[in-house]
Amino acid sequence: MPTLRERLARLILGPDAFERLSAVSVQIDDAPGWDAHNAQPADRPWADRAQDLDDALEAWRLNFMIRRIVTLTRSYVVGDGIAVSSPDPHVDAFIQAFCRHPQNRLDRRLGPMCDELTRSGELFPILFTNRVDGMSYIRLVPAAQIRAIDAHPEDYETELSFTQLTAAGEPRTWIGPAHPAALSLDNGKLPPVMLHFAVNRPIGATRGEGDLVPILPWARRYAEWLKDRVRLNRQRTRSGLLDVTIADDSQVDLKRRQLATQNPIEHGIYVHGPGETTAMHQLNINANDADRDGQVLRLAIAAGANAALHYLGEGEAVNYSTAKEMGEPTARFYTQRQQELCHILLDIITFAWRRSLVIRGLDPHGPAPNLRLSVPEVARADNESLAKAAQSIVAALAQMRACGWIDDETALTLALKFAGEPLTDDDITRILTHAAAPDPP
Repeated sequence: MPTLRERLARLILGPDAFERLSAVSVQIDDAPGWDAHNAQPADRPWADRAQDLDDALEAWRLNFMIRRIVTLTRSYVVGDGIAVSSPDPHVDAFIQAFCRHPQNRLDRRLGPMCDELTRSGELFPILFTNRVDGMSYIRLVPAAQIRAIDAHPEDYETELSFTQLTAAGEPRTWIGPAHPAALSLDNGKLPPVMLHFAVNRPIGATRGEGDLVPILPWARRYAEWLKDRVRLNRQRTRSGLLDVTIADDSQVDLKRRQLATQNPIEHGIYVHGPGETTAMHQLNINANDADRDGQVLRLAIAAGANAALHYLGEGEAVNYSTAKEMGEPTARFYTQRQQELCHILLDIITFAWRRSLVIRGLDPHGPAPNLRLSVPEVARADNESLAKAAQSIVAALAQMRACGWIDDETALTLALKFAGEPLTDDDITRILTHAAAPDPP
């Protein structure tokens, strides 16, 4: 019996056109969102992603190279901490209360959040909002538990809900920030909302990729190579065998028991009579030839981790100038990752602020709050060099300003740039306005 879709197509196209099109096999997908079964071509199957997430977590726990790479990223990206503030006193009061709340402690969460972003390439924070004071509490779900993302059928970046596989194996659904109920009161309260942030996400994909995925096989090979080398050297040491030849065959078993309890190799002295002949045997495994193999493996891991070898503790053949040049790409990578983490932090705080407005009966869809960030330097520049550069450029800019070639705003912008402290346009305008104001009496 023809389906409703087939009957409609026959009426619209006509019998002849419908018969011609019926010969073409057409597959219709009625799935509601972007999940593992209905994903963009850039998304990998969920089974492959789940295996990579499990491997990355296990490698972080057991492999010292992977732990070092993740710790390096945290040390340079988070550093001494990232602080958020606002020139608006009401917004700033909310920010400080939100970040320092005992249920949040964002200063302590930044490190684990950076580690999770490095391992899995994704963050899934959940905001639970108090219906009384509008304060939100943050909790994070591992990316390995998020099975599917339900997005708008026509826009995979508009995420409506997320499906989490709990420890009991039962799915649980969280609404996303684009869901209509995310900023709507239901019986005086707001439902929990899950946010999603990703790095290393190809265009057309809904999920991100961890930084460790390309280097996990090589880190595993390096661990196995190192284990084999230690095992072979240990075997070489133990294989410094003492070959004992006894003239009296009846004493062979007695001598075996004696050597089993008193190993002459460990004691260093072996005494024997004229009826015995001894010979020392040692394996030659050419361990020195394996140094180059280990260096190649370490270089492959370092290159995949966007770090030079001296970041991993191997700096015997690197001088200061070489290390400085090799560290430039790594510093740029850490700076970009720091910017990503800053955007994540700002988005979380902004959405928590909008939910607090809903609780207070205000419009949450207004302009975003004015937020400011204070971040640590990824690569600590030479202060003496910056001071000399700033002094020279200020003198040159002053002369250019006197000649009328540039204005005050351009001069201040360039001076701050050479001083290593670039400011926003609003900050520069505020400084110039304050400098142009008449002195108070």
